[in-house]
Amino acid sequence: MLQTWFIVAVSAAYLGLLFAVAHYGDRRADSGRSIINNATVYALSFGVYATSWTYYGSVGWAARAGVGFLPIYLGPTIMLALGWLVLRRIIRISRRHRVTSLADFVSARYGKSTALGALVTIIAVVGVIPYISLQLKAVSLTFATLRRDPGITSAAELSHIPVLEDTGLYAALVLAAFTILFGTRHLDATERHEGMVAAIAFESVVKLAAFLSVGIFVVFWMFRGFGDLFSRAADAGHTTLFTLHGQTGYGSWVWLMVLSMLAIVLLPRQWQIGVVENVDERHLKRVLWMFPLYLLVISAFVLPIAAGGLLRFGPGADADTYVLTLPMAGGQEALALFVFIGGLSAATSMVIVETIALSTMVSNSLVMPLLLRGRSRLARRDNLAGLVLGIRRAAIVLILLLGYGYLRVAGGETALVSIGLVSFAAVAQFAPAILGGLFWKGGTRRGVLVGLVAGFVV
Repeated sequence: MLQTWFIVAVSAAYLGLLFAVAHYGDRRADSGRSIINNATVYALSFGVYATSWTYYGSVGWAARAGVGFLPIYLGPTIMLALGWLVLRRIIRISRRHRVTSLADFVSARYGKSTALGALVTIIAVVGVIPYISLQLKAVSLTFATLRRDPGITSAAELSHIPVLEDTGLYAALVLAAFTILFGTRHLDATERHEGMVAAIAFESVVKLAAFLSVGIFVVFWMFRGFGDLFSRAADAGHTTLFTLHGQTGYGSWVWLMVLSMLAIVLLPRQWQIGVVENVDERHLKRVLWMFPLYLLVISAFVLPIAAGGLLRFGPGADADTYVLTLPMAGGQEALALFVFIGGLSAATSMVIVETIALSTMVSNSLVMPLLLRGRSRLARRDNLAGLVLGIRRAAIVLILLLGYGYLRVAGGETALVSIGLVSFAAVAQFAPAILGGLFWKGGTRRGVLVGLVAGFVV
């Protein structure tokens, strides 16, 4: 059994390695030798889409709903295949108008409306908090699973742990500190964070390698290949793995795909990586085939792992943890630790980029416009960099604590997938304002305000 101190030490060492990669990326940028001015690094950074939902939740979803998990992979693939010209146009417009966030883009399109930018920011923060909660839940649950905590047998137990003993709280605080170090060391006029992008690309490789490792272990070590695994699953009555059933019917399947198509562009972290951090629009051509290939490879073992988990543990176990518990059941503690680090990569990459993007929106589109209103003394100050950085750091801490609060109140007994879908539905509200606004000149500020408020209330 792995000792708690050893798991914590390895996790801290990995986070230290990430910081070293980010620091190296920043130093290269300062010396004029950008490490992210590379199409492959840019394409790998898109892997921030693969969060704990993809890493753990998709296996749990497959165990419960068969191929119902596929839309979260097919949606981005279809969007990049059919809508890449739209993404390129967004990048060009953002560069031309020096747009540095999702809220800036909407505000600039409709008369540079401060109210509209503030509304988009509020919806984005509230809508994404459940998704951040998902990452904290995954880290907390898998940490307890890895050290075989006898007090935690399922995700539902997380909400009953005393706050000061909850791993989720400490994960939120550590990630807040880490995000501040990653993204608020200094201000940049373009809002780019080259070191962060380098670290995210590195994490994309780590989580892919970890997920493939456990998939290969399950298929070729615990069983004798795909044929043996799936035939045993069929003999055991788990034929629903290969069909749509449960709550995921054909209509839901299609709409989940639409939500995923929108999410690959409209989630704040995807906007930050795809638009704000883009150095050269020609790099988008590499993303068109490399990122769908990444999703194809990481999804190839979802059904096999789900089938292996159902055969090994039965339908009563928490399917969201199969990725971790299968290596543990096979006595492979080193592999289990590697899998945990892969899951930590999936969670930290999402939280870092998402909170950086949200804190930028909060400072630029919500707090600073309020502070600079009228005859404020701040409006006469020459240098506001310190104030802006302070606001962003406070926003990062607040957002992560709100994510933890959501986990305590509403997320403890909810499947990872259900939590993530809340955020996908929330950011889909931006589609008419952003995508529609690119091609239709008749849209007005008032119409967008009414549409966003109505959609958000629903």
